[in-house]
Amino acid sequence: MIVAGGLAPLRPRARFEPGVEEILSLVGDGVVSIDRDGLIILANRAAEELFGYTAGELVGCPVDVLIPARFHQAHRAEVSVFAAPSTSEQRAMAAGREVVGRHRSGHEFAIEATLSRYLFGGEQIYTAVIRDVSARKTDEQQRQLLASEVAHRLRNTMAVVASIVTLTARQAVSIDDYRDALLGRLAAISRTNDELINGASADARLGALITSELAPFRHRPGSIVLAGPEVRILARQALDLALLLHELATNAAKYGALSVPTGTIAIEWVCARPAGVLDLVWQESGGPVVIPPTRRGFGSQLISRCLRGHHGVVDLTYPAEGVRCAVTLPLG
Repeated sequence: MIVAGGLAPLRPRARFEPGVEEILSLVGDGVVSIDRDGLIILANRAAEELFGYTAGELVGCPVDVLIPARFHQAHRAEVSVFAAPSTSEQRAMAAGREVVGRHRSGHEFAIEATLSRYLFGGEQIYTAVIRDVSARKTDEQQRQLLASEVAHRLRNTMAVVASIVTLTARQAVSIDDYRDALLGRLAAISRTNDELINGASADARLGALITSELAPFRHRPGSIVLAGPEVRILARQALDLALLLHELATNAAKYGALSVPTGTIAIEWVCARPAGVLDLVWQESGGPVVIPPTRRGFGSQLISRCLRGHHGVVDLTYPAEGVRCAVTLPLG
């Protein structure tokens, strides 16, 4: 029989009561028994399926063949401690540390195992009941990752909301102005979060994000034209980019291309590889002649600085034919 390190000496097979092995073959969990020397004396059908060996190949082999090499020393020490008392006992294996099985192919998988110690025919026998929990572990890791991502997004969102509430109040000229501006900005955040949640991912699709943010501002077919490749951006970048787009669209609806029936907005983007830098240009046309603002309101300030935390650069200019905003944003 072939095991790690070569051929293992074959020991006499333990004599179990008639029918024991047949009963164990019906058990859904793997069952492996070893003697005082750590050699396998029994393996049921479920254990064969778990580890990829037949029972005939396993009997007489060191139990180490079922354990990754890096855990051999810890496993032997644990078995030594467990074997010291002479009374029967049952408990979970390796409480507080990772338990991993090794398939014949070399593939490793997470397991749970319950150990028992008992006397059989005057000899101490140690049995492990083993269950493959790799699928459950993967699900747990994904849930933990999702929970961490949700908490992270919530912290970021609340920080942005707090800033928007404070700064919008400072710039508002009336209660109605404050209400409308605040609700619009909060709606922009909400739409971005919907895109992230619907995508069930830690990032967002740029095209879908732009489409979602500008949907409330489309007053006719062709008023907003998008052109660019499929690009994914991180959640924390998506939130700030959504606010930038919302401010541009709001200004366009009040004073620019979207304030007249014939105005249009063209948004084009490219993504340079392998550097992963997004270049996006917002260009308005067909609207009223642009008059550069004499003061910078909160909206303009937000547009200029919202991507600084991501090492982005925003160049907002006011050509007479239409407002232009060029964004350069390193992705990742």
